[in-house]
Amino acid sequence: MLQSSIRAGHGMDLRQLRYFVGIVQAGSLSRAANHLHVAQSAISHHLAQLESEIKKPLVTRGSKGIALTEAGTVLYRHAEAILRHIDFAKQDAMTTLAVPSGRVAIGFPSALSSILGYELFVQMRHAYPQIVLHLTDGNSSLLRERLDNGRLDLAVLFLGKSERGLAVEPFANEELFYVSAEKKSRPISLEEAASQPVLLPGPGSGIQKTAREAFAQRGLDLTVIGEIDSMVALRRAVAAGLGNTILPWAAIGDGESVGKLHHRQFSDFRLIRPVALCSSEVSQRNPAIEAVASTLKLLARKLIEGRRWHGVTAMETAGSHLDNKPSG
Repeated sequence: MLQSSIRAGHGMDLRQLRYFVGIVQAGSLSRAANHLHVAQSAISHHLAQLESEIKKPLVTRGSKGIALTEAGTVLYRHAEAILRHIDFAKQDAMTTLAVPSGRVAIGFPSALSSILGYELFVQMRHAYPQIVLHLTDGNSSLLRERLDNGRLDLAVLFLGKSERGLAVEPFANEELFYVSAEKKSRPISLEEAASQPVLLPGPGSGIQKTAREAFAQRGLDLTVIGEIDSMVALRRAVAAGLGNTILPWAAIGDGESVGKLHHRQFSDFRLIRPVALCSSEVSQRNPAIEAVASTLKLLARKLIEGRRWHGVTAMETAGSHLDNKPSG
């Protein structure tokens, strides 16, 4: 096992790990040498030492650069996390009894990035100008993967309870609506919605997972005619009448599709999912990360109480999720 090899070795050092991560991120030894401002022979030497230490090849070389082996993939994930922990330790030592500072990476689901991401960035720049905030978005499975490998410090995910390796802080419940280009306001039944062609984000998205679970509880299957992960492209496709979709309110009224999409509730079932702020249980939350977390939770509450985030209730007053009873 790679982990056993790592524990058994005594020569591995931070320089080797930094060079290895640099090789992976650059895609070749020559580009890594340029980025790290060291000779390529030094890069090659440290890579060979690592492979000797682990007793397994870490990369394969080809005409287009390097590719990670299975062992290399595992080491890269651990090396990146280790180097981030070192940076955190340095930041913590430097900011003791001082204002929070440093880089914090947070990820949002594509459906929520427009309402939460920008507002969080503005508030962080005003309250904590020493923090460099990195915002990213993507589907839920991608964000979870980035949390696990240490590329994100925080992520907003649709989870209602803690999972192995993940600290989960639910703060809201969000309703999903049936969305189409038709100007209809009456609620739609699950059975009627199941008979209509729908477009959904891909299998890794929280939206598809929640929708399929809800319809399955009624013994129904969605008529999915396509999957589009890009919220911009999905809204355009629905606005053009190519299919209908299921989205939270926050993902509907944004960009050029404003006024072209219309949403309505489900008449016999409320599709509600928990919204949580998550972090890795093995990662240390330094003062900068805590500042971002507290600011986000306060922002969410203000948006909900100010009725700027529709279809959402604060977790303290919201009901349970995915065990909805018919509302009729």
